[in-house]
Amino acid sequence: MSTCGFVDYLEAYCDGELEASKMLEVEAHLRTCPSCRRAVEAERILREELRARLSREPVPPLLQERLRVAITELEERQRETAVLTAWPRRAWLLALAASILLLSLGGVLGYLIAGPSSRTGHNPLVADLVSQHMRFSLLENPAELSSRNTQQVAFWVQGRIGHRVRVPDYSSSGIDLLGGGVTRLTGHQAAYIVYEKGRNIISLFAFPQYGTSLSGLKEIRQQCMAFRTVEYRGQQILLWESDEMTYAMVANVGWDELYQCAQVFFEAKKS
Repeated sequence: MSTCGFVDYLEAYCDGELEASKMLEVEAHLRTCPSCRRAVEAERILREELRARLSREPVPPLLQERLRVAITELEERQRETAVLTAWPRRAWLLALAASILLLSLGGVLGYLIAGPSSRTGHNPLVADLVSQHMRFSLLENPAELSSRNTQQVAFWVQGRIGHRVRVPDYSSSGIDLLGGGVTRLTGHQAAYIVYEKGRNIISLFAFPQYGTSLSGLKEIRQQCMAFRTVEYRGQQILLWESDEMTYAMVANVGWDELYQCAQVFFEAKKS
């Protein structure tokens, strides 16, 4: 069973819903695959955080109102369907109630998972960037293409997203290139380049300017260069635009380090 193959069984394994033979197969795979063990651990941490937040945070007033309205609509529909026979009506109402409950719980869970910072109006792109970066940080091999050759990585990701991506060389600053891959950000395809400094992963995302709104993010200008900056869930994010592409660097290495990386990016562009 490969790592990609294991992803299909991850949730069922953590829920204990696999049949005995498949459970034994997955557990045997986990004993020999550190990457998949990390994926399981990340899933369990997420579930523990969910349980903790659900137990200590009340349902927001807005969602309470949504539930009240949904119940009222359900009662009205029940009256409208009085001509139905008893059992079909009951089955239909149960299905409708389950759908409404799932939608409402989805809103509650989204509200709780997002955390206090995102509830105050964070750009969805910011949350997506940090989520992807933290996921990569948990993986033993975060890059789809493992390579320290900047040109090879740039050519590889360009062939998959159809846009030219600049892959800077930060080796002189003690930052090593691990490779690159393709992911999705706010529903759009994006390239990601993975670097490492010490034990810290540095993610550089690149995607076309899909009209992504960067409003609400602090703008800083340095030496004729314009950046957007934000800190979210303990991670610093530095964004800039170049050649009809948006670049976003995400890490927890300090702002000075990120600005130096961006400066190297623009200096390499001039050469």
